Amino acid sequence: MKKSSELYNRAKKVMVGGVCAGGRYNQVKEGPTILDHAEGSKVYDVDGKEYIDFHCGSGGILFGWKNPQIEEAIRKGVDRGFFMNFDTEDTVEMAELFTKLVPTAEKIRLTNSGTEATLAAIRIARAYTGKNLIIKMDGHFHGMHEMIWFNDKYGMDIDEYGETREVVPEIKGFPKGAEDNVRLIEFNNIEAVKHVFAKYRGDIAAIIMEPVSYDLGCMPSTKEYMQEVRKLCDKEGILLIYDEVITGLRFRPGSAQMYYDVKPDLSTFAKAVANGFSLAVIAGRAEVMDMCNPLGPVVISGTSTGNLLSVLAAKECLKMASEPGFYDDIEKKEKLLEEGVNDLFRKHGIPGHIRTQGAQFGLYFGYEDPQLDYRLHDTVTHFAPEMYPKFVREALEEGLHFYCGGAQPFPHHCGFTSMHTEKDLTVALEKIDKVFAKLK
Repeated sequence: MKKSSELYNRAKKVMVGGVCAGGRYNQVKEGPTILDHAEGSKVYDVDGKEYIDFHCGSGGILFGWKNPQIEEAIRKGVDRGFFMNFDTEDTVEMAELFTKLVPTAEKIRLTNSGTEATLAAIRIARAYTGKNLIIKMDGHFHGMHEMIWFNDKYGMDIDEYGETREVVPEIKGFPKGAEDNVRLIEFNNIEAVKHVFAKYRGDIAAIIMEPVSYDLGCMPSTKEYMQEVRKLCDKEGILLIYDEVITGLRFRPGSAQMYYDVKPDLSTFAKAVANGFSLAVIAGRAEVMDMCNPLGPVVISGTSTGNLLSVLAAKECLKMASEPGFYDDIEKKEKLLEEGVNDLFRKHGIPGHIRTQGAQFGLYFGYEDPQLDYRLHDTVTHFAPEMYPKFVREALEEGLHFYCGGAQPFPHHCGFTSMHTEKDLTVALEKIDKVFAKLK
């Protein structure tokens, strides 16, 4: 029996489903990939198999596994006392680096995860505006909490105004009435924004969105849409919240908000900001952020918040993201991957394409027109959900680490790191060539 099978059997006796989180269970394997170690662009399982990694810690790893610059900083942190959940000089320096890199972040507050950050941002918005309702984009993911985890049928139940007909909790266990605090609209539909702003005028605290929705594969917006939403928010006195939990640091300095040339009132960051260490950031205009305690009435605190090791990791990530040429290298690799995968779709006659942005990508099986990526209804109508699990199963056999949480009506998000070399990507393309040949 393989060591991974033995460990999984043991885990099932003491861990729910044999995993520490539902997202560790890979549907195509009918179990988790149990890792032994990781370094650079690769992960290694307990059976000794090497994989080029395109899961990247659920999007948390941008600067590579066992990055030497981060490793050195963490070693020094261990010598200084490990945890240290009081602020240090490093905390101040990290905050200064962050606010310099993201100019709209006049002040920040740290927390531990993207879920905590979006929960706190929504509370701040309600406290600042004195209003209740939150407008959310259909299909966008902002964490696993009752404030915002609502989706309908992924773009299939939108009325003529672009608003979902019924707001439904994504999972069981939500308190009755939680859905009354949220309204969902179609992404990239400015008329839907105008409609709900007029329909619920006087009760909307904020509108929240992912600038690029990686949880829908790699669904971008347009600068025109983003800038028009900003104007409408200013006109109506509604706060604009950008969820940059995944996009954060993945774009040139300033992240997605600078790419779209929009200044949100609040933003949330996590994942790559500390290269997977437990650190998230709530950032925004000073007068809005001052709603946080001890200055204001919104309590945002936590035992592990801003712990030394996470802060030290974040400092190094921010430094690396500020280095000349960092994003040039990322974009060069994006182009290599995009052109290579699209060529393979055509070579094997498989309808599909890849969309890449910010070292993340989605594989859009089923259709070739990238213009269909902008509307969720279009994506789920044309996407071939049965193809991705087949792809992942064959890719794992070839030594490419992809994750599949099951067949869903849009792509999973995948990615690469700054430590993936051009050789890694060339080898990966050769392996994908073999996978596509089997899929065909």
